[in-house]
Amino acid sequence: MLVRKLVKNFLTNFKIVTTIKKAKVLKSVIEKLCEKAKVDSQANYNYLLKTLADKKLVLRMIKEVGVSLKDKVGGYVRIVRLGTRASDRSEMARLEWVIPVIQEKSSSPSFRGSTFGKLSAGSATEKSSPAKRDVKSVK
Repeated sequence: MLVRKLVKNFLTNFKIVTTIKKAKVLKSVIEKLCEKAKVDSQANYNYLLKTLADKKLVLRMIKEVGVSLKDKVGGYVRIVRLGTRASDRSEMARLEWVIPVIQEKSSSPSFRGSTFGKLSAGSATEKSSPAKRDVKSVK
């Protein structure tokens, strides 16, 4: 259960910071999943679905990760040691892709990387000029 959650987190964020022992276990699991994602077959789709239990993540794994790692034979993920954590002095590591995995632009909005809270070009002039603001006078 823990490994599945770590794998899902890694596949959605494309990197993860965790302890060294968890990173070593996670690396071997992700390497096996990448081998399955490279060949688009029903058996590999079912294996990925059994392991990840998320159809969108499986399709993303096959379409993005499998296509970008098609020519590479192995060694898809690297472990970068970060030192010790301050609270309990455990060894920390970052797990990341060796080569950049291409992310397709999705039409569904997400909070990460979206323009939520940012000003658009047309509204920047309205917000910055105090003369155009509607100010209610207090009586």
